Amino acid sequence: MSDLETLIPQAVELVIDGEPLAIKPLKVGQMPAFLRAITPVMQQIGGDGMDWLALFGERGDDLLTAVSIAVGKPRAWVDELAADEAILLAAKVIEVNADFFTRTVMPRLDGLIARTGATASMATGGSTPSST
Repeated sequence: MSDLETLIPQAVELVIDGEPLAIKPLKVGQMPAFLRAITPVMQQIGGDGMDWLALFGERGDDLLTAVSIAVGKPRAWVDELAADEAILLAAKVIEVNADFFTRTVMPRLDGLIARTGATASMATGGSTPSST
């Protein structure tokens, strides 16, 4: 992989539902809707592994909406995919945009979670079990 390819993520080609797709990094115009959809999902992505069944059970609608935005397909098209194809497509969208997630989305979520925890701590008098 060249330095340019490392700096600018390349499209990933795959065939989903018999249709060739090029999964590309998000365009700026996709970001507002994509971020609204993916933010609740991101709290469950990461760590050592991903429980796709739990993710789809708890945040499936958000994830499928984000995938449809990222690949430029109607949500109805994504909804009709077989489960294995939907999971593969979601994984590739996340993989292609991983740098964006790790450098932009995750730090913001971490900051939001930290602020929410601090606000909750102040609301309860500043005492938490871990601080006593």
